[in-house]
Amino acid sequence: MNTSELQQLKMAWLAAEEMGDKQAQLALLRDHPEAQDALIDFIAAYHVTAPSQEDGVLPLTQRAYATAMERVFGDAQVAANLKELRAKRGLTLAQAARGLRLGVDVWKKFEDGVIELVSLSERQLERLAQFFEVSGEQFGRMLNNSQAVMTMNRRQTAQAARSSEQAPRKQSFAEAIEKSTMPKEEKKEWLKG
Repeated sequence: MNTSELQQLKMAWLAAEEMGDKQAQLALLRDHPEAQDALIDFIAAYHVTAPSQEDGVLPLTQRAYATAMERVFGDAQVAANLKELRAKRGLTLAQAARGLRLGVDVWKKFEDGVIELVSLSERQLERLAQFFEVSGEQFGRMLNNSQAVMTMNRRQTAQAARSSEQAPRKQSFAEAIEKSTMPKEEKKEWLKG
């Protein structure tokens, strides 16, 4: 059974779950024995991660739910890089930076792949990921997929420009914050760890 057929079965099971149709759910399992193992895993993940109606959804539960959905349906709903993620959320560069309380210059470095993932603390990574409603793992993957933009000095001759064309040097997050024009309070908030 291919992935598309399996996803259709999962969606049919979810539709039956929404309608409360247990017979349709059992029929899906009975009529597709080749997909039973995958469907059973999906159903178990659904019940483990389904938020309770009376309880508030904890951030840990939200991340577990997002991870389970990503494993079941793949990365189709997640952007390939940070620029695409921002665009999918309908944000301009300045809006994303303002929402994160970062300088536009720092957020641009994220999108250009200049910031090193290993330089982010777990707290910083979770804060960035939470703003975009993705997991820390997904944010890290998109940061690693973000490409540094090639630059050149326009005053150079064409030949010198071609030979010196290179990607910007990678930076730690702390270095990018220190060099930023952000207010001191916001720098301090991000750098505390």
